[in-house]
Amino acid sequence: MMRIYFLWILSLALVVAAQAEQRFVYLSAGGAVTVYQVDVPTGKVTEIQKNRGMGLTAITKDQKTLYRVGGKEIETYRIQKNGKLKSLGKSPTDAKGGFLGLDSTERFLAGSNYGGGSVAVWEIGEDKIAKGEPVAEMVLEKAAHSSVFSPGNEFLLVPATTPNKVFQLRFDAAAGTIEPNDPLFISGPTGEGTAQQPRHIRFHPNGKIAYTTLERESPGVGVWKWDEGKGHLELLQNIITIPDGFEGSITTADLHLTPDAKFLYVSNRDLTDRKAVTGNSSIVGFRVDQSTGKLSLIGHTHCPQVPRSFAIDHAGEFLYAAGQTAAKLEVFRIDSDSGELSSVQMLDTGKGPNWVLCVTKP
Repeated sequence: MMRIYFLWILSLALVVAAQAEQRFVYLSAGGAVTVYQVDVPTGKVTEIQKNRGMGLTAITKDQKTLYRVGGKEIETYRIQKNGKLKSLGKSPTDAKGGFLGLDSTERFLAGSNYGGGSVAVWEIGEDKIAKGEPVAEMVLEKAAHSSVFSPGNEFLLVPATTPNKVFQLRFDAAAGTIEPNDPLFISGPTGEGTAQQPRHIRFHPNGKIAYTTLERESPGVGVWKWDEGKGHLELLQNIITIPDGFEGSITTADLHLTPDAKFLYVSNRDLTDRKAVTGNSSIVGFRVDQSTGKLSLIGHTHCPQVPRSFAIDHAGEFLYAAGQTAAKLEVFRIDSDSGELSSVQMLDTGKGPNWVLCVTKP
């Protein structure tokens, strides 16, 4: 009898905890950062706030602060308990951010400049407000696409598509400065029939494996061995993500792991007709080998046209894909056993959605 009573109390506690949890999605689109509240059981979203200001965003690990870089300014927001954003201030900056990455101390932000081929590091004050004048800048090569700190926080990696390189920079976490590693870069894959041109990079939680989208030639995804001691990448696997029988033009863009690193997803962008609002864009799913980190294909799931950005929530239950030319956000449920995606909701967004982030509030 006592066991039944205990199980009933435990079940009730879990239900109450689930009901208390709040989830939110933040989307940069149409010159604004829009906040959506998530219905936890279904994953469906409802808009609750719109904040004017263009640019790309990053969120701290405690999910209390959001940074936005764009329009020659860095804006710092507090993420309130109800998920809405409260601006803490703006700092003018001449540096451009095509991607934002926070170092592990969360004292510094790094952003890549695609057109200028450079990377900048901004300092974050004790008040959590980002300062506009970079503490470090370095010119690399054009098409620098992202800027991600290594798991040990000793390096800053900057994939660049057109030169087909991943730049490896030493990072001083005390001063925020960067300097070339030896070697300065690792070349991306080459040769006929390979996916090439690294764009975005994500690390496996074990800190020993990295994944990159490989944007062009034959678009796909790369699996890399990471040596934190030397700051070196070594290619382990190269997978092409073009759907069978497709004869148009596809490039890959974003990629994310589920929190348990069981599955990895990559966005395929159908650019056959760059003005088309419908097409054959997809989210490509992979199962991750837990011993090697290598990938095996699950399949392609159709999504809004040109998914430049997508995000996975902290529970690993839902994936939110933004179609840049479709101007739509689609919600997918992730099957925890198979990794397959099923559509939950489709909604209109502002023009050109290009950045999606998720937050969970207890």
